[in-house]
Amino acid sequence: MKFSFGLQSLLNWKKNLEESSQMRLAEKIRQLRAQEEEIQRLIQQRLENEEKLHEKMRGGIQAGEYLIYKQFGEDSFQDLSQKEAKKQHRMREIASEREALTGFMRERKMLEKLREKRSKKFIYQVEKLEQKDSDERVIQQYQTNSKENHL
Repeated sequence: MKFSFGLQSLLNWKKNLEESSQMRLAEKIRQLRAQEEEIQRLIQQRLENEEKLHEKMRGGIQAGEYLIYKQFGEDSFQDLSQKEAKKQHRMREIASEREALTGFMRERKMLEKLREKRSKKFIYQVEKLEQKDSDERVIQQYQTNSKENHL
């Protein structure tokens, strides 16, 4: 006799969903880190631009050059705002994926506990059946020996 878990295909599917979710989560976290690095790089560029502008303003700057620095500041501010919005969106995606992963893990663990419970019950029943068979053999031997001794 061999143990067979009727919900094994469902358990396998849940494991696959969990693994896929883990991979998606890892990728989203990697993308978030890349976005954060890009934001930091842009912030650093903006600071450097402001410093250069202040230095040039102390020494005298032409109006056209001043406008270029200011335009870069405005454009980079818009870019920074967009990147921050994307970062917030990515963070919501990560939270959602974590929640989904938690659900997949919970379902998988529940199925594994059920499989373990059924496996233990199966083993108990097999052992009980084997014990019964063994008892019957001992009784038959005893009865056979008992008949031989009476003859």
